Amino acid sequence: MSKIKLSFHGAAGEVTGSRHLLETPGGTVLLDCGMFQGHRNDADKKNRTFLFPPASVDAAILSHAHVDHCGLLPLLYKNGCDAPVYATPATAEITGIMLADSARLQEGDARFYNKIHAAEGLSIEPLYGEEDANLAMAHFKTMEYGTVFEPVPGVKARLLNAGHVLGSAMPQLDIAAPEGNRRLLYTGDLGRAETLLLDDPAAPQDVDYLIVESTYGDRLHERLADAEAKLVEVIKRAFKEDSKIIIPSFALERTQEIIFILDKIRRSGAAPEIPVYVDSPMAISLTEIFNRHKDGFCFDEKFREYARQDGDPFGFDYIRYLRTKDESQALNNRKGAMLIISASGMCEGGRVLHHLRNNLGHDDATVLLVGYQAQGTLGRRLQDGEKKVKIFGLEHEVWARVETMHTFSSHADKNDLVAFIKAAKPARGVFLVHGDTEARAALAAALAAEGIKNVKCPAPAEEFELN
Repeated sequence: MSKIKLSFHGAAGEVTGSRHLLETPGGTVLLDCGMFQGHRNDADKKNRTFLFPPASVDAAILSHAHVDHCGLLPLLYKNGCDAPVYATPATAEITGIMLADSARLQEGDARFYNKIHAAEGLSIEPLYGEEDANLAMAHFKTMEYGTVFEPVPGVKARLLNAGHVLGSAMPQLDIAAPEGNRRLLYTGDLGRAETLLLDDPAAPQDVDYLIVESTYGDRLHERLADAEAKLVEVIKRAFKEDSKIIIPSFALERTQEIIFILDKIRRSGAAPEIPVYVDSPMAISLTEIFNRHKDGFCFDEKFREYARQDGDPFGFDYIRYLRTKDESQALNNRKGAMLIISASGMCEGGRVLHHLRNNLGHDDATVLLVGYQAQGTLGRRLQDGEKKVKIFGLEHEVWARVETMHTFSSHADKNDLVAFIKAAKPARGVFLVHGDTEARAALAAALAAEGIKNVKCPAPAEEFELN
C-alpha cells in the first residue's frame, strides 16, 4: 500500500466509542478503541461489531483511559489482535484498573439482569471477562510525553499532553509518504483552558491533518469558580432536609475533582459537614493513583501548591471510601443527610444504579449530574426530565430532584476548541469527531467564520485519503 488512508469506526456523529484507523505504507495504526455507551441494545450491537479485522491492526495508540476510548481493547484482542498498545505510564496504569472493573461490572450486571428476568427467558452476555482485559494489558508499551517512537515502519510518533485527565495524550504522527511527510495530530479528548487539577494542553505545531473532538463545539462552559458555590447550596439543602445527594460520577478525574472541591468546602467551613461516601472500588483505586502523583508536573501549579499546604487534598482522613458490596448496600438503610459519589457517570452500570433504584422515588433526594450525558443513556433520560425510567429492565418513577452542574467538564468548550485549532494551523484538513451532530455543525461553522477550510464531519466507517 502506497497511500495514507484514515477511516472512522466510532465517535463519528456521536460522543462515545472512539475508534479511528490510520492505514500507512508501513502498517495500520488504531487510534483508541473505545466502548460505545448508550441504550443497551444499540450499544451491544455497536460494541460487538468491528468494521475492520482486529488482526489487521499493527499498532494501537491510546489517548487516555476513559472507557469510551479504551473499553473495547479486551474485545479487540479476544478477536485476534496481537499488536502493541502505546500509552503514557499513567494511562497504562489507570487503563488496567478501568478494564478490569469494566469486565467485572459487565459480568455483575449480566448476572443481576439474568436473575430478575429469568422467568421471561431474557438474558444478556458480557462483552468480555477479566482474562480478556489481562490479555489486552499484556500488550501495553509505555512512552513518556515527548519520547519519539515508531509504531509501524515509516511513522514517527510522540505523545503530547492533552490536559484532559491524568496521563491523557495527543498522539502526533509524522508519516513518511512518496508525496512528502505528513503530520497528523489526534487530540483524543482535549482539556479545557481552565482546569481544577491538570496543566494546560500542549501547544500544537506545524500540523497537516488534525483529528479533534467536538463534544462541546456548540456551547461554552460555566466558570469553574461557580462549582464550589453550587455544591455548598446542595449540601445545605440536604442538611436541612435530612436527605441524600447522589452524584453519578466518572471514576476517572470527575470524582477526584469533586472530592477536591469538597475538601476546600470542608477546609473553609462554607457548608455543614455531612457524611461523604465514595462508593466505587475503581474510583478509590484511581484516587490513590492521583494522590501518589499529586506533586507531578502534569498537575496545575495551583493544585500542587494547595496539596502541599493541605496535605490531604483527596480527603482520605474523613471521606468514607467503600470497597465492599456489603458496605455499599448498607447505605440504602442509612438515614440522615449524606452525599454518595458512585460510578458510572452516565448511569449506565455500576453501583450507582442500585442507589438510583433505591432513591429515585424519594422526592427529597437529589441526583446531581456532573458530566456529559450521551444520547440514549439513563443519565440523559434523567437529565431530560423523564418521569419513568428503566433500570435493569424494571420501571421506576422519578420523584427525586435531578439537577445538572455544567461546570464540571474536562473537555474543551467551543472557544477553547477554536483557539486550539487556530493555533494548530492545519494545512490540509480538520476532522471533527466525538460530538453530536449539532455540536459538530456549530464548530464547523465557527471554524469557517475563522477562515479555516477543509473541515470534515466524517460519517461512521467513512474513509479519506490523506494526500
